[in-house]
Amino acid sequence: MTEKKKSGLNAGNGSIVIGGNVQGSNIVMGNNNTVTNQTVNITPLFEAIYQSVETHPSLKPGDRADVKAELQEIQTALEEPKPDESFLARRFRNIKRMSPDIVEVAFETLKNPLGGVVEIIKRVAKKMAEDENA
Repeated sequence: MTEKKKSGLNAGNGSIVIGGNVQGSNIVMGNNNTVTNQTVNITPLFEAIYQSVETHPSLKPGDRADVKAELQEIQTALEEPKPDESFLARRFRNIKRMSPDIVEVAFETLKNPLGGVVEIIKRVAKKMAEDENA
């Protein structure tokens, strides 16, 4: 007897069959579902901050490179699901030593509600203000 091979896959009603890597995917089962994925791109916000660093009149070239490196680390941390506030505070303190006004520009830029990082930036800014007054 010859067996016939099926060309499709049938797992039954309401089943989900997945093949391959689904990392970073949304899998939704049901009828009439609405799915939104609200990831905020903070890159444009950082581009504005980098522009401020580039045009800053009193930053030396070495300090300018250091500030940019610190900002890149901040951006990477803020893109994580749960950013480490103490790590961010250390990065901002390092920048403040080189250029306090760049920190202010960064805070004001990142407090933009569209940035999606407003709450963590507010907490870090508050902590830094408390440390300064102590």
